[in-house]
Order: sequence, then C-alpha cells, then structure tokens
Amino acid sequence: MSSSRPYQTITHRSSSKSASRTPHFLGLILCLGLAFAAPAQAQTYDVVGLVQDEQKGLPIADVEISLQSGKVLGHSKSNGRFEITVNSHNATLIFSRHTYKTMELDLSELTELIDIEVGMQSDVLELAEKDTITHLGPSRELETGKSMEELEALQGMKIDLNDHLRQLPGVSGMNEFTNDISVWGSRTNDVTHYLGQSRIASLRHLDIGFPGNQSVLNPRLLKSITVSDNLAKGPLNQGNASALVYDLRDGDPNYITGDVVIGLINRELNMTGYWGGRTFLLSGRYLEPSFLSNMGEKFFTVPKDARLQVQGDTTHRVKDLANPFSFNTMDGYLGTVYRDSTGAYARHSLITLSDDYSIDQDVSNDPTKSDAQTIVKGTQDAIMYNYEAMSPYATGDLQYSLGYLHRNRQEVFHDTLPHTNDVDHSPPWYQSSGGSLVDPLIGDASVGDEQYNAAFQWNANEKLLGATYAYGLDMEYLDQSRQFQELANTLKTIHVPQDYLMVNGLFRMRWGFDGKRALDAAAGGAFVYSGALDGSNTGFNAPAPLVSLRYSFPVPGSITGYVESALRQNTEMAPMGVNGLEALTTSSAEAKVGGEAAWTEQIKVTASLYSRFYKDPLLPVPEIYWNYKEIHTSDFAYANGGNVTVTWLPSHHVGMNMNASIVQGDYHLSDNDAYLPWEANRSLDLVSNIRLLPRNDSLLSFILTYGVNNGIPLYEYTGLTAGNDQHSTLQRAVRQSAQFPTVSRQRMDLRINLDLKSHWRPLDGLRFFFEGDNLFADMNNGSLSWLGGDNQRRRGWTRANPNGDLDPIVTRGLGLFLMFGIEGKLLI
Repeated sequence: MSSSRPYQTITHRSSSKSASRTPHFLGLILCLGLAFAAPAQAQTYDVVGLVQDEQKGLPIADVEISLQSGKVLGHSKSNGRFEITVNSHNATLIFSRHTYKTMELDLSELTELIDIEVGMQSDVLELAEKDTITHLGPSRELETGKSMEELEALQGMKIDLNDHLRQLPGVSGMNEFTNDISVWGSRTNDVTHYLGQSRIASLRHLDIGFPGNQSVLNPRLLKSITVSDNLAKGPLNQGNASALVYDLRDGDPNYITGDVVIGLINRELNMTGYWGGRTFLLSGRYLEPSFLSNMGEKFFTVPKDARLQVQGDTTHRVKDLANPFSFNTMDGYLGTVYRDSTGAYARHSLITLSDDYSIDQDVSNDPTKSDAQTIVKGTQDAIMYNYEAMSPYATGDLQYSLGYLHRNRQEVFHDTLPHTNDVDHSPPWYQSSGGSLVDPLIGDASVGDEQYNAAFQWNANEKLLGATYAYGLDMEYLDQSRQFQELANTLKTIHVPQDYLMVNGLFRMRWGFDGKRALDAAAGGAFVYSGALDGSNTGFNAPAPLVSLRYSFPVPGSITGYVESALRQNTEMAPMGVNGLEALTTSSAEAKVGGEAAWTEQIKVTASLYSRFYKDPLLPVPEIYWNYKEIHTSDFAYANGGNVTVTWLPSHHVGMNMNASIVQGDYHLSDNDAYLPWEANRSLDLVSNIRLLPRNDSLLSFILTYGVNNGIPLYEYTGLTAGNDQHSTLQRAVRQSAQFPTVSRQRMDLRINLDLKSHWRPLDGLRFFFEGDNLFADMNNGSLSWLGGDNQRRRGWTRANPNGDLDPIVTRGLGLFLMFGIEGKLLI
C-alpha cells in the first residue's frame, strides 16, 4: 500500500542510458562542441520513497525491492528510504523482508513515482519459531534529513557544503564561508560532525571569509545530510548541541559513475564504482590559485587609488600589488563501503588536505610604488581515517567505529597598520624587525591535534518493558599542542600541550504506539580525565549526566508534533589562565517543541521553538591572543529561538524553499552582574531559494537565492597592556564591540545550469554552470542596498589605540564573485 503524503520533496528526474556500455572516449572531446546532445534511447523512471512499519510508523531497513521476474533492484537504507530505477511506469514492485509480509506495489496506479510511502505488516507471529534478524537503524525524525537530490533541485549543487547546511531546519548562526555554525541556538563550536557513524573534524580548507574557500567534504559525494538532535536516536556523542550526519552515495551495481568538473576555480574528479557488493568512492579537488588571487584582491584589499583618493585623476597612474592574495589548496577522499544481503556493512574513509594562504595589503603612500604588508597568513594539513561497521546477529546488531585525525594549522596575524621605521615612538607591543622597521605582529599561533575515536553500540532485537533498546560507548582521546610567540621585550616561543580522555555511555529505549505515536528516551553519563599522557592539568572532571526525552504524536490535519527535553555535556580544549590549556566540560539543558505539516503534495512546513540554558560556559576567546587570564567569568548563559522551514513545489517547472531562524541569548557575567551577547545571536537568519525551469523538458534551470544575517555580535578585548609595560596585568576583559555592535550581511546569488544528455559513452551528460554571488554588491546606497550593497565583514584585528586593546577591523566587503565551468557526468 502507499500513501500520497510526502516524507521528502524531490523533483522527478528521468534518465536515459545507452544500450551499449562500450566506452567511447571520443565523446569527451566532441561534447565541448555540443555535438553530443542526442535524444534518449531508452526511457527509465526513478522511484523514490520510504518503507515503514504500517502499525508503528517506524522505518524499515534492508527491505529487498524486486520485480515480479525476480530481478533485485535495490534495498531500503537504514532510515527506510529507497531509490531505484525501473524501465516502465507499469512495473509491479515486490517488497520483502524477514519478519514482514511480502507486499506488491503496482506503479501504474500512482500518478507520481516520488515521495511515496510503503507500509508493511509485521509477520512476527508466523515466524516465531524461525531464526529472524532485524536491523535497528536510525529512524527518520521530523525536520531533519534532506537528500542531496532535494538540495540539488533547490540549489543547483552549489560547490560549498555550507550552502546546503543553511537549508536545514534549526541551522543558524553561520558566517559566510567559515566553520561557524549553530544548530538550535548552540555555540558555534558545539556541533559534532559525522560521516556515517564515524565522527570527523569540522574542517574547512581555511577559515577565512572568502567564496573560494570550501568545505573539505565534497557535497557531490554525499547522498543526504541529517540533523540528528535526539540523543535517543543519533550518534552517541552529539556534543552540546546537535550532530550533522553526512551519508555517502552508494554505487550503481551496473556502472561506474563520476563527475569531472573544469571551472574557473574548481577542478574536480569524483568517481563511484560497485564490485561484489562493495562501493568505491574517489574524489580529488584542486582550486586554481591564479583566479583565486584575482578574486581575493577584491575581497581583502583596498585599491590604492581609492585609499590615496586619486581615482579621479586620469593623468596619475597608480601601481598596485602584483599578487596581494595567495591561496593554494587541494583535498582528496578515498573510501569503500561493503554491504551484503544480511544487512551487514563496513566502510573505510580516508581524507587528506593541504592548504596555505597569504593576504597582503599595499601600504605605500607613493602612487608609483607598492609596498606589501601581510595581514594574515596560514597553513593547514590534515589526514583523517575512519572505519565503521555493522554486524547482524540473531539477538541484535553490533555497530562499531574507529577514527584517527592528525592535523596541524597555523595562522599568523599582523595589524592592519602601515609599516613604520619610527621604532622609538611606536607602541611597545609591536616588535622591531631588524632594529629599523616595526613589525606589527599581534599573534602567532600553531595548533596541532592528534585525535583517536572508538565507539560501539548494541541494538537488541528483543524488547525491554515493551520498548526496543540499544546501548553503547563512545571514547575519544585528544592531544592538542599550541605554539605561540610571547610578545615580551624579546620574542620567544612557548609550547603548551594538553590532552584528555573522554568516555560517553548511553542506554536508549524507544516505544512505538498505535497511530504513529512514539516515545524516545536516553540516559547515560560523560566521564573526562585530563592529562592522561600529556599536560600539567591532570585528574578527573566531575562526571556529568546525559539525558534525553522525546515524544512524537500525530495532530489532526496531517500534522505531526513533538516535545523534547535534554541534558547534554560538551568537552573541548580551551585556553585557560596565563599560558594554560585545559579540557573544559560545559553542561546545558534544553527544551523544544515543534511539528511538521504536509497538507498537500506540494507544500511542506516545519517549525520549532526552543530554549537552551548553559552552566558556567567559557566566554569567547580571542583567536589570536589567548595567553592572558580572563577577568570576567560567566555563571550561566541562555539562548532562545525559533525556526520555520517552508518548501513549495507546485510543479516540475517552479519551486521555492525558505529556511528562517532567530536566536537571542546572553552570557551572564557573575563578577559584575552584566550581560554579554550570545555568539550565535541573530535577529534573523534567512535563506530563500526560488527555482525556475521554463518548460517540463527544458535543459535550462535558474536558481535565485537570497540570504540575510542580522545581528552578528563582535567582541573586543581590553586590558592586554597597561602603559608601556605589556605584562603589567596579565589579564584581559572581553566585551561587545562598541564600534560594531552588530554586523548585517545580505547576499543575492544566481545559479544557472544548462543540462544536456549524451549517448556518447562514457559521457552520460554535461552541465554548463554559472554562479554569481552577491549580485548587487555595488549598490551601497539607495533603496536596493539591502540586497547586498551594505555588507560589512571582518578582515582582521588592530591594536592601534593608546591602550593596545584588541579590536576587530570591519570594512564593507563581500563583493561580487563570479564562477563558471563545465561538469561532465560519466557512466562507464
């Protein structure tokens, strides 16, 4: 049986496959002349849906989907979802799985082959004397999962993963092109990232606000992205806020598929193959440095003619820097996934990256000369390996994972002041370079991480007190070392190491009731030991409880609601005191209410309200000057907010998606009964996409995106010096920036795709794409400035004031960014 109520919204895509599988590599050349655009030789149809228990509404994993002839087309995934391809709209599908009655689905009775629900009836009583195996996978929750096909339909596959994350309900507090991300009001560094069930670091190539900067994880490798906010269902260690789970694509049993991207900036090769039940994934990316340099100049530097105010003089020629921005980066991914008919699987993932960059500005006052001064430069290299597996047994399933991360990164900041040779009258916190030139160095830090992860979870087949149950442990060892220049009268390098061992344990239970009602509960604890092998601060942190309770229930009118409460812990390495590094555990409690409505096949709405409370949170720390003791302390913090997501797909021709969040919160300073703005504060965080396909068979698509962030708090730091003695206090005080209390940013982006099919193998199709970000960057006044002309961004730090306070530098930025290229889809 099936239902027309959609669980996800995915545009219907027809695909054509040549009857011949012989590679014709000549097509790779001829395609550039558009000679490949040929009609399809065979019509195929994509069938997308969800298999679930008819009585309890729970997803069912590993359901075999076949034709009446016996040909197996695929299996449902751990969250119940399936995507298969058939050759006829009149085909009949057979759904079969142990402990469930086999059912048939006649596709000719359906008007649409997407967003279908298949309900299966339990057959447990008939199989009571047989050996049965069930697999408890993570169930789909409200307002969580988004398939990449759905995001592709509404965004046209943007190159940066953060563009996709901003579409997810509850996600807010993101700063453009950086690691910063908040989920339901959390601190931006409290979100845990998972590749499948294995935890990975939140890595960007370089954490600077520049459109060429990308996430390390290539979105073209992914099948879906899920916000897992329920401790009773999601990964074991979800941090203080939530987990973002990235699921990899599965291989096609009949073909090798891939993408080759040659763009103005992006150069990519992505391949997916399938042999003997094992999927192989390969990805490599390289960003073209010369074009990045040209774009970087527009984002990070001020043209000399504007600075010297001679742009109106046509007889005056200005000499600018030849290469003000240098950005070299590349990454690679290699992975395999094995699955068998019992539902067992094993996955290996290896990620590597290498980055370096340098940003200079021209400080010369002579229009005929240039003088480069470095604003910031940095490097990063990392290697990550993850292994995860699931083994089914008659009594339950065992899931386990292992992970390793080795990472080194360094960012060196300089003040945004011109060079000077007046050593005697320069501020004492700037050091002399060679005795005749002041080097405005204000920070030099190198951070090294060595991380090991291990986790296992047992999902029992039998029930306890009428509930399915699972339990598991997550273990992490992190050794972090920091090196920085101590800016005293003589420069010296200080090396500070510290480590911690953390163990999280959880017991989970889930009750499924009639009418698709469900109760999820989890209880456990977090244990942290600092200085196990390295560091001076040794001993146990106080054990902290982990608790989660969630009740989901149907509401009349095709609405499903839920209420949830949770007590969470998060442990991180943080600078404490003077030249110190410690493992700090922060507790938080939260409550949330929300719901999901799908009144028609075209409109889907999710909404939530939440409140979050933190006990003794760490105050914001300056990213470049961390070796001073904070004067203030915070005894508590709170964050309140809400989220609304609306998806409207009335037809194949048009579509719209809007995700809007608001967050308001404060740190309470216990020493002076004052408040400091919460770091994820937003009066509005909005991203809205409008998609247009002119005709049903059109090759051309337009995706227009508008995004706005209002109310980003900027902090500044005082007390770093007193008079001419830099180390008279060894203290600092964080406060909200008086000059820039808020920073608002807007963007209007356009994505245009021209998709063409091909009968030349191995080329299956070709996409010509164009992307323009912040189209109205030059409209910095007038009624249209809200479209992006009034943008402000932080570009560095300065201590150019009498007290040497550390202040952010904010300029109007985020200018127009253009990118275009060709993406070839391979089928071998």
